[in-house]
This record gives sequence, structure tokens and C-alpha cells, in this order.
Amino acid sequence: MKYNSTKTTIRLPQNRPPVHPGQILLEEYMLPYDITQQAMATHLKISRKHLIDIIHASKPISLEIAQRLAKLFQTSIDFWIQGQMVYDLWHAIRHPSPKLKSIKPLKLSMN
Repeated sequence: MKYNSTKTTIRLPQNRPPVHPGQILLEEYMLPYDITQQAMATHLKISRKHLIDIIHASKPISLEIAQRLAKLFQTSIDFWIQGQMVYDLWHAIRHPSPKLKSIKPLKLSMN
């Protein structure tokens, strides 16, 4: 079986970090509609602390939370997950894990 790699291009901001989806949740949904942190946490069936951590980018938006947000606001799951992915990717590229230095590429051959 031959592996075909297809390049997918994700457009990342060059001069600034992307907005964390938690900030989008706060600024585009909670503040304009006057939804309190406690009310939002209740709607999402999570703790207020968990919500605060998402808003402050201390926790990522998981697939489960993305599904809940999508249902709550009638958006797509992709909207929330892709926002998180772009945020994570931007930071991973600029601040790679120190463990990456110790990983050597494998030399694979296909017979």
C-alpha cells in the first residue's frame, strides 16, 4: 500500500496569533446577547470554571464542547473546531515542544 500525502493549506495570521474560539464565544455571543458566564455554563452543561478557562484560552474547545456550542448557537461544529485547530497550530509552529529536538526521522522504505 502506497501512502499519498496531500498538502492541505491552512491560512495562519503572520503578524499576530489567531483569536482563540473562547474569545469569539465571549465577544460575539455572550456579550452582545448579555449572557452571563453562569448562564452559558448552564446551557453548555459545564462548570463555570471550565467556561472561564475556555474564555481565557487556558483550555481548548474540545470536540464535545464544539458540538454543544454548534447546537446552542446553530452554527457548525467545524466553526469551533477549526478555530481551535488554527489557534493550536499557530502556537505549535512558533513554540515547538522541546521534545521535538530528540526525535529523529525514520528512514522508511516501501518494498
